[in-house]
Amino acid sequence: MRAVKSGLMAPERLKGSAREGFGRTAIAYVVLLMALVLTVLAFYYIGRNVETREQERFEEITGSAERALDRRMQTYIDAMLDGRGLFAASESVTREEWAAYVSGSDLKRRYPGIQAIAYAERVPLEEREAHTRSVREEGFPTYSLRPSGERYEYFPLVYVAPFEDDNRRLFGYDFYSDRVNRSAMEQARDTGLPRASGKADLRGVGISEQTGFLVYTPIYRDGAPHATPDERREALQGYIVSVFRTDDLLEGIFGEQPDPKVDLEVFDGAEFTRENLLHDDDGVLHAANPGGSAHFSEFATMQVAGRIWSLYFSTLPGFEPGWQSNLPLFVLLSGLAISLMLFGVTWMLASSRIQAERVGMQLEAANRQLENANRDLEETNRALEGANRELEAFSYSVSHDLRAPLRSIEGFSQILLEDHAQELDDEARSYLGRVRAASRRMASLIDDLLDLSRVTRSALTRHTVDLSAIARQVAAELGRSQPEREVEFIISENLRATGDSRLLRIALENLLGNAFKFTEKEDEAVIEFGAVSQGGVVYYVRDNGVGFDMAYAAKLFGAFQRLHGPEDFEGTGIGLATVQRIVHRHGGRVWAEGKVGEGSTFFFTLRR
Repeated sequence: MRAVKSGLMAPERLKGSAREGFGRTAIAYVVLLMALVLTVLAFYYIGRNVETREQERFEEITGSAERALDRRMQTYIDAMLDGRGLFAASESVTREEWAAYVSGSDLKRRYPGIQAIAYAERVPLEEREAHTRSVREEGFPTYSLRPSGERYEYFPLVYVAPFEDDNRRLFGYDFYSDRVNRSAMEQARDTGLPRASGKADLRGVGISEQTGFLVYTPIYRDGAPHATPDERREALQGYIVSVFRTDDLLEGIFGEQPDPKVDLEVFDGAEFTRENLLHDDDGVLHAANPGGSAHFSEFATMQVAGRIWSLYFSTLPGFEPGWQSNLPLFVLLSGLAISLMLFGVTWMLASSRIQAERVGMQLEAANRQLENANRDLEETNRALEGANRELEAFSYSVSHDLRAPLRSIEGFSQILLEDHAQELDDEARSYLGRVRAASRRMASLIDDLLDLSRVTRSALTRHTVDLSAIARQVAAELGRSQPEREVEFIISENLRATGDSRLLRIALENLLGNAFKFTEKEDEAVIEFGAVSQGGVVYYVRDNGVGFDMAYAAKLFGAFQRLHGPEDFEGTGIGLATVQRIVHRHGGRVWAEGKVGEGSTFFFTLRR
């Protein structure tokens, strides 16, 4: 009976063992299936999250570019409107006054993209010959109206500034002869507002290889009524004409993004054709094929001086950062690896629920950490975006809102001195002079603050820079600014460094400019730029000027810190702070040595 009982129990144990093994296997497969499902869900979620963030980043880049372009054009147009004040303040603006006004605007630095600012005088047909004789008598014997031909009125460019190089070909040119420009000029005349032309062929005029456009601001005769379009047509005296190079105008429009991998195409009007193309970053027309290879794209329109521009943004290869674009694949592969690992562990330890629960708890903790990390990253991004917006708003406020009242103070003070000088006594004229000097100092301080801000936020582009050549250029400019001074510049040859040429030029302009300023009381001023080897290359700028007390050396590079009063030497105290930020951005350091009455030496290093 025992033998029979034992034989009957053996199959039962085998069946139970098989059922237990099957149960363990089933648990392992269930875990594997669940892990794979979670992996797929995580892959989908991360992919969507990366896609959403890239879309937001693209929209932020394009939105910032649109706002920057709008602010830039508004600033330029405001500057043109300021030109009206010159005509309002004088019965007859001379060629020299015009040149001085434009030179004071500092076009190349403050308004990049403007080829020239000119004045187009209204010349009726019956006055054409008299006009030509008058200009020729001013010392321009070859002057003529171009293009030739008989029209009922002409608008030749009689004042052109800067009057140099290719800009001389604008002298006497009548853009009113062109249909596109004539339409813009008539709109400006009838509305009294600046109006932009369509796409202009600057190459045909012979002044630039770039595509461009023109903006016309009407000038009416002083005292003539111009409340209605008919009155404006009758009172029209001429136009302030700004000639723009589109590529230079849009350079740096993406702000502090060094290479955003976003292509910008700008079109005149609503048609995305090559004939209307004003600007293209990469030379390939993407707007004609919006469904092409671009991952993200966007159309936008904006009004520029009454003219509609169409903007097309599209991403280029490399827009998505490598680690972010590969993150979904990384999650998928990681999930598969984890799934297989869990499957193996569960297969071996399926009988241990505790182990399975521990793994689940670890996974939940990991998910919570990932969520916390994502929240922290989002909060950091929002904080950075808010700081950037506040900084942009501050820069715009300084450059626009604070300049406007300063220009009014300067302009009206000048009018008082020029038109009412006989009614003012010496004390009143002295007060007005102080007002103008203070407004100019304030404008200079605003410029320096903006320069300091740009130095901090602008992108750093490194390449080999010839510091000797830059120093010679700066020295030549300083010499021309005060030709009556006897200053000897000693500049070492072949001084080169790796860095951003624009920022390094600003640093040398400040260092050499300071040396030039603080040696103005020396009969024989000597300024030297060279380098020495002290465990690396150390550059220096040395002068024999007034020097300084080394006890105050720590204050030299602080913003608004000055060791000399404004009655001795002018300045805002921003220059050396700007130099320090530029040097620090290049991984170097800057310091100074000096002695009162014996000059000073400023040293700086740059990371190779």
